[in-house]
Amino acid sequence: MMAPGQRSIGKSMNLYNRCQLVRSVFCCGAVCAAIGGCSGEPSKTPPASSPANETHEQASAQAHSDRRAIVPGHEQRRFDLPVSGEYARLDPVRDGWQSEASQAAAKAQLGAIKKFLARADLAESTLLDQLVAESFQCGTLRPPLEKVYRDESLAVLRPLPSNLEPAASQAHERQRGSVRLAAALSALRKPFRPSSEVRVALKIVSVEIAPNGAAKSMTTRVLFQASGQGHTGLVQQNATWQCRWTLREKDSPLLEQIDLEQYEEIAAAGPATLLSDCSEAVLGKTAAYRNQLVYGVDHWRASVDRTLAPHIAGLTGMAVGDVNGDGRDDLYLCQGNGLPNRLFVQQPDGTVLEVAAQWGVDWLDPCESALLIDLDNDGDQDLIVTTDLTLLVHENDGVGRFTVAARLPFDTAPDSITAADYNNDGRLDLYVCAHTPATSDQEDSALGIPVPFEDANNGAANALFRNDGDWSFSNVTARVGLDANNRRFSYAAAWEDYDGDGDLDLYVANDYGRNNLYRNDGGHFVDVAAAAGVEDISTGMSVSWGDFNGDGLRDIYVSNMFSAAGNRIAYQRKFREKDKSGRDHIRRLARGNTLFQNMGNGTFRDVSEGAGIMMGRWAWGSKLVDLNNDGREDIVVANGFVTSQNSDDL
Repeated sequence: MMAPGQRSIGKSMNLYNRCQLVRSVFCCGAVCAAIGGCSGEPSKTPPASSPANETHEQASAQAHSDRRAIVPGHEQRRFDLPVSGEYARLDPVRDGWQSEASQAAAKAQLGAIKKFLARADLAESTLLDQLVAESFQCGTLRPPLEKVYRDESLAVLRPLPSNLEPAASQAHERQRGSVRLAAALSALRKPFRPSSEVRVALKIVSVEIAPNGAAKSMTTRVLFQASGQGHTGLVQQNATWQCRWTLREKDSPLLEQIDLEQYEEIAAAGPATLLSDCSEAVLGKTAAYRNQLVYGVDHWRASVDRTLAPHIAGLTGMAVGDVNGDGRDDLYLCQGNGLPNRLFVQQPDGTVLEVAAQWGVDWLDPCESALLIDLDNDGDQDLIVTTDLTLLVHENDGVGRFTVAARLPFDTAPDSITAADYNNDGRLDLYVCAHTPATSDQEDSALGIPVPFEDANNGAANALFRNDGDWSFSNVTARVGLDANNRRFSYAAAWEDYDGDGDLDLYVANDYGRNNLYRNDGGHFVDVAAAAGVEDISTGMSVSWGDFNGDGLRDIYVSNMFSAAGNRIAYQRKFREKDKSGRDHIRRLARGNTLFQNMGNGTFRDVSEGAGIMMGRWAWGSKLVDLNNDGREDIVVANGFVTSQNSDDL
């Protein structure tokens, strides 16, 4: 029920019952099932029946009986999904993927390294006894370093290439086994305070099992990251390890060797950090923060009636702008079904007041995004909020109240809004991105049913609303050419005059495949993404324009999903061995974020690998911005996802 003063536009909330199963499966060991498997067929020789296999068979029978399945993290709900029949294949051994089973065992073994680095007493090596073979050897895991960057906030250190010596070349080391690894890890921990907690993450991103021989071996590439309090400030270590294992029939694999491929260390120059969490200091005095925002998504999913709020996943947007003309930025926060949107007005002391109800914008409907801009050129910030099937356009009266001035119909639930004066008439126009169509075959699916998964063209249509003045807007999408390639599960868009001809062009980041670059030719748009080299076949979540190399040309940064499972499986020889094109697309999907350099001739060059910007984890928003005021644009990436008690996909 609505509290007094809270608002709902009365649309059906069932249109937004979308879970995240496709991505959860894509980022776990069952990626082969979710995206077609090694050949699109189930394993022909499952192992003999066992209690575990019986559980899988029961789950498969249930899934096939009514095409519905239990989703991890959503045990209280059921979803009608095209991948429901694949639940029987979650066991990698049953599905013919021994490499995934072996890497899972190796991952569990690597937990000993995390425990060792977290201990203050590094002389104890017994934690590693069950991890390594007696013959284990490794070179240094923290080689001699030199500073490659320093400012008043932080320093970046990297080794010379000659310092990255493989373990085999350091035969003079007499230590072997767990003692040798303990010594290498102790040296790795030296930058941290002895008593400080060290947070460690180890992610296996590739696996290769050698042919059967006297001893079956496996090689894995591992991404290592550690962070904690150093002697003068925070320290972060990033490294890539090449690990060689001996596989055993009934026991866990044993680590035989670690070679260091890459290493980087970032050290704060002092106890202060570049960015600090000030949420409580700014928001803490408001009841909205104390009674609602401090609780996580899981709390509200369990507390709010599903009839009123069938989908609460935390996928909500916000807008920043000066709503009352006092020169201070304020914050409008969108929320999921059943929770009111919030308007936080900044006070002179930096704290905020929550005034959404007083200003008339405490909507209860599911709201994905919002935008604060001046639509009527009267000098104050107006508000656009997306809800199911409608854009609510609010006029700011300048004295503390928003009034709905226009309701723009939309075919589905909009995901994001961006504004620009595309036709140079002095009025800001609205471009709206949408992801999943509101059709019976899509609305209850896991973020849509893309066809094909890696190059889909059956998503929702985006729209351009021309601002005609007097709070009148016209949908001119087809009229201006933006209906071309306009069914691509879009998440975000950004405007920029990349070709310097005086009008704004548009880049659209799309999930499940190709992105769009619409060149503006005097008010009419042409999709030139393929010709410009920026289709970026991946899982586009956001896009930002900037000049990363200072050459005066506008470059593009796109955030996608980095998938360790996708990188491991898509590079296996048997993965889609009869579908080279589809296989290459899937590999690109798993790669991560992309940086395109503007070449100044209408084309762009993918410089992602050399720039080292791809691994942004499960990236959503991204921004090219100069954080430390040194004249060079840095990259900020917001990442993560709602996982309930299971964080294996992150």
